[in-house]
Amino acid sequence: MLGHVQRLSSVSEGPCIQRGRAVTAPRIAVVGAGFSGVLTAVHLSRKLPEAELWLIEKASRFGEGAAYGTREADHVLNVRLDNMSAFPDDPDHLSCWLATQPHWSAQGAFITRGDYGRYLRAILAEALERSGSRLRLVHDEAVSLARDGAGWSVSLASGDALGVDVGVLALGNLEPARPAGLDEAVVAAGRYVSDPWRGVGDPGDDVRRVLLIGSGLTMVDVALSHARPGRRFFALSRRGLSPRAHKAADLALPAQAYRGSPLVVLKRARKAALTSDWRAVTDDLRQSARPLWRSWTRAQRGRFLRHLRPIWDVHRHRLAPGVAGRIQTMIDAGDLSIDAGRIVRIEPADDKVLVTWRPRGGARTTTRRIDLVINCTGPLADVANSRIPLIRDLVEAGLARADPDGLGLDVDDDCRIHDVDGAAQDELYAVGPLTRGAFWEVTSVPDIRIQAAEVAEAIAWMSG
Repeated sequence: MLGHVQRLSSVSEGPCIQRGRAVTAPRIAVVGAGFSGVLTAVHLSRKLPEAELWLIEKASRFGEGAAYGTREADHVLNVRLDNMSAFPDDPDHLSCWLATQPHWSAQGAFITRGDYGRYLRAILAEALERSGSRLRLVHDEAVSLARDGAGWSVSLASGDALGVDVGVLALGNLEPARPAGLDEAVVAAGRYVSDPWRGVGDPGDDVRRVLLIGSGLTMVDVALSHARPGRRFFALSRRGLSPRAHKAADLALPAQAYRGSPLVVLKRARKAALTSDWRAVTDDLRQSARPLWRSWTRAQRGRFLRHLRPIWDVHRHRLAPGVAGRIQTMIDAGDLSIDAGRIVRIEPADDKVLVTWRPRGGARTTTRRIDLVINCTGPLADVANSRIPLIRDLVEAGLARADPDGLGLDVDDDCRIHDVDGAAQDELYAVGPLTRGAFWEVTSVPDIRIQAAEVAEAIAWMSG
């Protein structure tokens, strides 16, 4: 039934949410109920208390998304608890909520992602209680958006449709890209997992050798989740780089403003790291990441993406010390290896899979016989190649386009989505990783929580 509301546990939101002024009541659909969508809906419910809000999510649980739906103890946040409040003006909000919970887990200052998912569900529950029937949860998939007068018609997979004035896309990360050279027969044989966040399942005791395509955070999660005695993992990425570790207590530097080209910034950061811990330098540089990105030319952005992004990612997105220790133990024991190279072919070989790859800097290929391939490359960037029905529909209808750097949707400074002609649409917004091409640093909680509040404020202003 359209608008079915799930029961969730409640939490007090604290002082950071301001009650909105009385405005004309719009009808708003937020598509996606992970962190981006939940926080946007919560802010909208406060800034526009008379608005009719629909939060649409195809997954079985609201308020978790792919990142926080896990229940595994080894899946912990890669940001410390003290910087993970959903509300930046109330930095103790998360810790206060945890104090009310009888059971939760942590590795030092890093709580599990499952517990953080419960926190988000509690925030959503409070918004539902406060808003009454004005905020409704729709357990369905939005598959298309079409112009309907001055607003939108949102078509759902069930066949239902919603008429709204404003739409907000909060879809999180896109699906992973398909690896090169993948034979469809490997897929048909069940020897390939396209997206581990959609569920790997138990590979079975006969799966002894596993290829993990990619060596980032997703690789770490998969290796820890499916480690078994006698099972070996081979991680392969173009550079063979893996995430670095937090210290037990990372230091902080006085904030400095970085300016200049990617090369100038790199030289300055390296110089700073000679006298300070590199983690502190990275965290300091991160404060300038968005203005830097927006100041660079297309050519400069391209050079950063080609040459420096992999280095930035493994230093910026770090592992909790306990997780890093477990991964190092697997490496030392020979249960995990990480190599640099490019895949040439992935093809069936009897009841196994034959993977051929070319090591980085080498001319000859190497072949390895394995049991299972898991795609850990992380999210697709180019929306034009996405298989998500809503994204495909918007792009094909000319209501959205890829950003010039191929990192997500093209949006303006207020997160309004540009149509195929480059016109910003007042009634259609995006939040979260889909806007990375415009803002770069918008993939983690500390950034998205600010963006969600800003988008809600922009919609409230437009509706006033």
